[in-house]
Amino acid sequence: MSSAEPTGSIQVTDDFRPSIGVELEFLVCVAVGDQPLNVPKRFENSNGGPVLLPSVMGSIFDAGPLAVQNKIRKTIEKAVSQHRGSRVLEPGDSVRLPNGQINQEVVHLQAYRDAWTIGNDASVYLGHDDQYLRNEAHISEYSWQSVEIASPALWATDESWKEIQAVVEALKDEYWILTPNTAGMHYHYGNGKAYIPFNKLRRIAALLLAVDPIIVQLHPELRRENNYARSNRLYSRVAHGRRAAVSSRDIRAEYVEEDTETPIARPRPIPVSRPVRKKTAGFIAPFKRGELTGYKFSPQRFFDTGYDEDRAYARRFRDGNYSTLRPQEIPLEVREILHSINAPTVADLMRYGPFTDRPAYSFHAYTQERYKRPVRQGNRVANTHQNKRTIEFRQMASTMEADEVVAHGKVIVRLCQYAVEADLDQLWKLVLDCTVAEDRGDWFDVFDLLAELGLHSEARALQHPVARFRGEKIPDEPDGDDEEEREGDDGESDISIPTIPATFWNIWGG
Repeated sequence: MSSAEPTGSIQVTDDFRPSIGVELEFLVCVAVGDQPLNVPKRFENSNGGPVLLPSVMGSIFDAGPLAVQNKIRKTIEKAVSQHRGSRVLEPGDSVRLPNGQINQEVVHLQAYRDAWTIGNDASVYLGHDDQYLRNEAHISEYSWQSVEIASPALWATDESWKEIQAVVEALKDEYWILTPNTAGMHYHYGNGKAYIPFNKLRRIAALLLAVDPIIVQLHPELRRENNYARSNRLYSRVAHGRRAAVSSRDIRAEYVEEDTETPIARPRPIPVSRPVRKKTAGFIAPFKRGELTGYKFSPQRFFDTGYDEDRAYARRFRDGNYSTLRPQEIPLEVREILHSINAPTVADLMRYGPFTDRPAYSFHAYTQERYKRPVRQGNRVANTHQNKRTIEFRQMASTMEADEVVAHGKVIVRLCQYAVEADLDQLWKLVLDCTVAEDRGDWFDVFDLLAELGLHSEARALQHPVARFRGEKIPDEPDGDDEEEREGDDGESDISIPTIPATFWNIWGG
């Protein structure tokens, strides 16, 4: 054992059962005293209204947040009472073991045991990019209180998705809610109380690097360029060419959790432009291939990681000639992930910087300073909090459309399921497809990826936010060509991905 290997009492099990948690940020309308309740146009057909605060409460800034949170808590509790999902922590899961010691398998989820948590987030507000909201009639007549809600830790079961759906629907039905450009939606993906086994964590990281420039087509441009959701594929340490062995050495984590993996070399697919879609499982995405855009590479962001080696790299471009500056290719990035021998090495390669370390896909819980290392208070293990053990998906825009919230979560679970179940050759095929598709969206785009993964109902739900972000409206579903699109048609991807069985969510839920 290397001296750098964590030696705490935290256990890692080979058992694997996907768990999820969702965080949503939004603004709730607040009216005070006898204020006239003029209805903004966007809420004319809403059953809800503003949170009404009596004028005797004092300043809305002092009393408002707590009053709003209490009302939202009651709304959520009522929704959950009718649609209760599958909790990771059970009533018998105690913070203390029978011998009096801290149960580290429970403490890190204590805040997410049973109830939804409700707080506020000062980073959520009507900003410069939300002027169109401010200009709507009557919007500026009200105060808008920031709110952030987080679900308990849930197993990825049908019942859990129904709870998330019910909570979002209840909030939308009872209140006037805005989701400005500053509001995000985050999903946490984990393995219940345990860490994600390293062999599975490594595969998930490898696939996320490859699909990053494809999945981003589902998100609005402001989320893609957000400083707290930066592209792993474009700006992470591995994107800068950092090698796995170098990371292991520099962070002093050279112990081996699993041997390296090396995919067999194979030619990349030859793309053929095919903008017009045919039906897939009775569905046609309303966007031609090639219409959906991805990231815009930023040399400045590439330089400004805060790492010394990146600053040195930047000095080579003082003349402002960035024409040769590029992140390394996706297959090279993925190979370095697969050559990683432990979780902290993977986390180091997936990081953006030592200071601003919140990329689109965050492996923060698996860094050398956190992975399997108990948080201590003095000479004792802390009994109030411990580090999380999840991967955080940070790039999604917030929404109060419940089917879209659930669809995003199911896409995440399915991507991770494929990563851990596919054999290495299958995984490498998808990596190469995404490599080509990064610059050839006219051949393969995010809706093709969702179709290949069997996520047809999720694609139907997610076409709507994509259209909204583009300033469009989804027309009635076109009849199109009744012929179903088949594997191999016109340069079709040759990925072999099994379809999802009808009982998938319950199977994965135990």
